[in-house]
This record gives sequence, structure tokens and C-alpha cells, in this order.
Amino acid sequence: MAAPLPSPTPTWHNDTYAAISPKRPELSAAGKTVVITGAGGGVGRETALAFADAGASRIVLLGRTEETIKTAASALPSSASAQTFAVDITQEDALQRVAAEVGTWDILIHTAGYVSTPGPIASSDTNEWWKSFETNAKGTFLSIKTFLPTANKTHATILALNTGTIALPSAALPGLSAYMASKLAETKIIEFLAAEQPNVFAATVHPGLIVSDIFKKSGAKAEAVPLDKPQLPAHFLVWLSSPEASFLKGRAVWANWDVDELKGQAKAIESGIQFTSGINGWPFSAA
Repeated sequence: MAAPLPSPTPTWHNDTYAAISPKRPELSAAGKTVVITGAGGGVGRETALAFADAGASRIVLLGRTEETIKTAASALPSSASAQTFAVDITQEDALQRVAAEVGTWDILIHTAGYVSTPGPIASSDTNEWWKSFETNAKGTFLSIKTFLPTANKTHATILALNTGTIALPSAALPGLSAYMASKLAETKIIEFLAAEQPNVFAATVHPGLIVSDIFKKSGAKAEAVPLDKPQLPAHFLVWLSSPEASFLKGRAVWANWDVDELKGQAKAIESGIQFTSGINGWPFSAA
């Protein structure tokens, strides 16, 4: 379909397609351990299934609710060993215990997120507004900090969902200040991680428009937007963790963008600051 928003690729996807299929040999995750936060949610569950299809040998599912992550684990094929941990990602001690039990891992996918009750800054409840930062910023920071010591020393991948940071101007999304600002903070955390860790590939992904609890709480209307299939971001994450996507280290990308067309722009993307966060209109191409 035609892109409903400005896009660097002429092709815009709403569903999975051959180039990001987890069955592609080039995207194999054979022998790898994949850790997924927010694994009880729709995109988290689909991501676990996608990496199982890609041949991951162990999939670790983290979530706040034991029932939902166990349900997600039960859907995985027997070819993948599944572990579940009911944990609050804003609690450092709890995450440290989980990381110690998991041991060495290869890919960390951060799909956990929270949207505060929409409303103007002036009248928002302080604690409710700050919950977005607790999960989206602090939770991202703690997940990285606690798991990084046990990452594969040769090469590890850390990916996070960044819905909201690069979609529309703030004036077009009134009431979502907590969510948008906290997701922008998450994006910058991942950019710094990519700059600091030479053996870690890190990037953020806008998963598209998926009907979820966050989608509903944000006030979005399914009938008003072009919805995407949850398999799209899940399969895109598999592709993004492969060597084909190495040129996107430290970048914020959309699952809707066509990966073959992105690969055609690899040199230009790597040589500049394209798809990184900053101030619109900043006059310099590079610092």
C-alpha cells in the first residue's frame, strides 16, 4: 500500500513478507538464546513465535503476569526450550536474579511498555504520568544494565519498541506527553548503548499500528487508522537481529519499511545521522 506517513522506502508493509520471513536461512537464530520482555503482550508473543520459527534454541519470556507469559510459552514449538519469569522490569534486584538464572544470551528484545492515562500535563496525576517513565525509560535502562554482563561477548543484539517517538508532531497527539516523552528517552538510551558497546547491535523499532492494551488506552481508534498484523513487527525484529541489518546500528526504524529498499540505502544511512533522535531543523548533517 501507499505509505500513510512520510517513509524512506516507497514500499510500505502492513503484514509480513518473504524478505523478513523467519524461515529464511539468512535470518536463522539457530543455537541462540532470545530474551523477551513484555512477552505476554501481542507483539511479545508473536516475537517469541517468530524466533522459534527462526530456530532459536532457548526463548526466555519475561512479563508482569505469570499467566500471560506461561500462555505465550505454551504456544511455542517443542524445538525451542522456553523459560518464563514473572518480573517487574522496574525492580533492579528482581531483574538481576533473573539475569543470573538465564546466564549467557544472544538477543534481548524489549517489548514491555506502558501508556499513562491520556490528559493535559497541567491536570495529569503525577504518579500515573510518571509510570510511563518508570516502564519505558527506567525499565529499558534496568533491562540493559542487568542483562548486559551476561551477553554473548562476541556479538549481542538489543532491540526495543519505540512506538510514539517518530510518528507525528506533539500537537497531533494531545494528551500523550508521558508516553511520547518516555519513549523518546528510551530511543536515546538505545542510541547511547550502540555508541558505547562495540560488540552490541542496538536499535529501536516502531512496530506499526497494532491493536493492544496500549493502543486502546491511548485513545486510538482502530477504524480510523490502517492497522498492521502483529506478525509484521515480530518478523521484522528477526530480520533486524540478523547481519543483513548491521547498517542500522543505533537507529530508530519502522517495521512498515521495506527491508530490501532500506538495504539499498545502507551506505547513506551509515555515513550520516539519519534515523537518530535530535531537534528538527538542526542545521548540521553531523556533529
